[in-house]
Amino acid sequence: MEQFSNPRELRGLKILSEPDTIIQTGKNEWDVRSQSKDAYYQVTRKFISHGKENKYSWTCTCPDHQTRQLPCKHIYAVQFSLKIKVDVETDIKAQKIQGDEIGILCPICKGQNVVKKGIRVTTYGENQRYGCLDCNHRFVVDKGFNRVKHDPKVITLTLDLYFKGVSLRKITDHIQQFHDRKVCPTTPMRWIKKYTTLLGKYAEKYEADVGKIWHCDETTVFIKKEGEKKHYQWIWNLMDAKTRYLLACQITETRFVNDAKVPLREAKARANKRPDAIVTDGLPAYQKAIKAEFYDLTAPIQNPHIRLKDFETKPNNNIIERLQGTFRERTKVVRSFDSGMGAEQFVAGLQIYYNYIRPHQGINGMTPAQMANIPINLTGNRWETMIGLAVK
Repeated sequence: MEQFSNPRELRGLKILSEPDTIIQTGKNEWDVRSQSKDAYYQVTRKFISHGKENKYSWTCTCPDHQTRQLPCKHIYAVQFSLKIKVDVETDIKAQKIQGDEIGILCPICKGQNVVKKGIRVTTYGENQRYGCLDCNHRFVVDKGFNRVKHDPKVITLTLDLYFKGVSLRKITDHIQQFHDRKVCPTTPMRWIKKYTTLLGKYAEKYEADVGKIWHCDETTVFIKKEGEKKHYQWIWNLMDAKTRYLLACQITETRFVNDAKVPLREAKARANKRPDAIVTDGLPAYQKAIKAEFYDLTAPIQNPHIRLKDFETKPNNNIIERLQGTFRERTKVVRSFDSGMGAEQFVAGLQIYYNYIRPHQGINGMTPAQMANIPINLTGNRWETMIGLAVK
């Protein structure tokens, strides 16, 4: 902090600290209240040019300045007030630039005239608070966890553990042991449904840059159905061989031709291209389904279907079989779902986890989304980062 040795400067600061002591009456004129009597002295500023040097000449009507012709306490008070005003305006401009750089908009008026305005302290940390200079609204940027009483790290930990195959009861026990938070076993499932729905809509915005060889296969998932001990439906997975990107993940009750068309149609829309080859097992439904969706007289390969003879002859379907193993890590713990809608939410979340969150050893530790050139940069806590991007 700057130290003042001139007593008039110190008295000027004292004048500035008192309310309603400086009143600007003109562009370069101020009235400054006297400290000894009920009166005001007039302080004026005049611009003087001396060659290359430009400066101001200050005058005051007080006896001290009139006698000594030196800056008095009233002049210092005005100079300090002007300096404070410049510093505040500079700080506001710098904060506004920071707000513009991160693209923050006011949630009320949608304006960009936003500055930082304090810190909001919560039970799980501090959040930067912003203020809109247009409508005076103060707000905290929604990163996907507004009005949620639990720590975002606990919520994203729940998502990660769930899709890695940990049961809900084990997740709640883990949270209580290591984070000292007691949650109901149904709470993690609500988090999972909420955020997988949000991320699913966000992931659909981008087109995947995939290769020309795709693999398709189906597996079962059990559904709780009244009157039946074991009712199962079919999960159809369709993956790109080059990027390991999961283009389609759909559930049907049967596996006939019309059912096989569902993942093929989704993959075609997701990639916006026609592959040179689609490798499948011996299921007869693939023959008519692939021909119906991808047959093209103008293409070099009119029917891209390759039906496997066995698991050892290349091209084989081992890539997609490994994916099915990843799915079974989760379905083995769940055992069964309450309804078909619950199973659809599950496969949608697992598709996000596989494409965007889980590093893949077959592509040097990258995620399939990175290999497919999807412009979503996820670092650190990938779940939390992606939720923040989806909300924004």
